[in-house]
Amino acid sequence: MIGTAMGAIALTVATSNTAQATPLQPECSTTGAWGYVYADWYGAASRIDFQMTFSDTKADGHHAAARLVTEDVNGVKKYWPWHKDTNGANNGAVDYNSYATNSSGIFDWGVQVGRFEGSTMLNSCTDWAIA
Repeated sequence: MIGTAMGAIALTVATSNTAQATPLQPECSTTGAWGYVYADWYGAASRIDFQMTFSDTKADGHHAAARLVTEDVNGVKKYWPWHKDTNGANNGAVDYNSYATNSSGIFDWGVQVGRFEGSTMLNSCTDWAIA
């Protein structure tokens, strides 16, 4: 009986639903800034709901910012608006929750994090979700 029960458990695990979302969290850091974006990803879709967290990591008078980046079916990348951390270095992270839509589909996505002097980007990094 134990063998039958174990076989049923193994069969249940082996036949689990593959259409479930895969949580992904691209993350990167550059001098003075760090951040990530998190989403439950279902694959190619026209909408992605995401949570972004980022922080200023260097007391240098500059501020950090982060934004979502997406790529559609045609390989066209979209760089969404920047969100700033002006709380000062090492003063906790900024959390931002939102969604993005694209009628051409969202086939890849990630995060771009940067350090800024006003509106001038000094340095940045980008990391893409790998499904």
